Amino acid sequence: MHGIGELMTQDHRSCDDLLAAVEKAVADEDWELAQAEFPRLRDALLNHFEAEEGVLFPRFEQRTGMVQGPTQVMRHEHAQMRQLLAAAAAALAERDADDYSGNAETLLIMTQQHNVKEENILYPMCDQQLADQLDTLLPELQKLLAGHAKTPA
Repeated sequence: MHGIGELMTQDHRSCDDLLAAVEKAVADEDWELAQAEFPRLRDALLNHFEAEEGVLFPRFEQRTGMVQGPTQVMRHEHAQMRQLLAAAAAALAERDADDYSGNAETLLIMTQQHNVKEENILYPMCDQQLADQLDTLLPELQKLLAGHAKTPA
């Protein structure tokens, strides 16, 4: 069975691909495609945050007693990324390529830095601390992450 790190890292890559697809559509000034793809990106990121904040982080915090540690930092960064997503959505609605690209670039940089911390620090800690819960935890995470895959594009 796969571990938490593998599952969540795979979802990071899916989100990265969606961000790149929207960015390419905006760069090509294909506004219809960009507006069709953006909700998939938004939903994928929000589902990922929900899987972490609603399931993974609480279990990790309960097991370790660490509530002021890495999970608090990740929640703060999620809040910042939600703001960037909202700003990007507004720019897309206005068909403002420069504004969209600025927000998307900031989101990309922040996401890359965030993912490195999760993939190299937090997920290995989760895999170690929650190894005895994987049979129930992984299906629960997969269900939340798959939420965006089931919505029509």
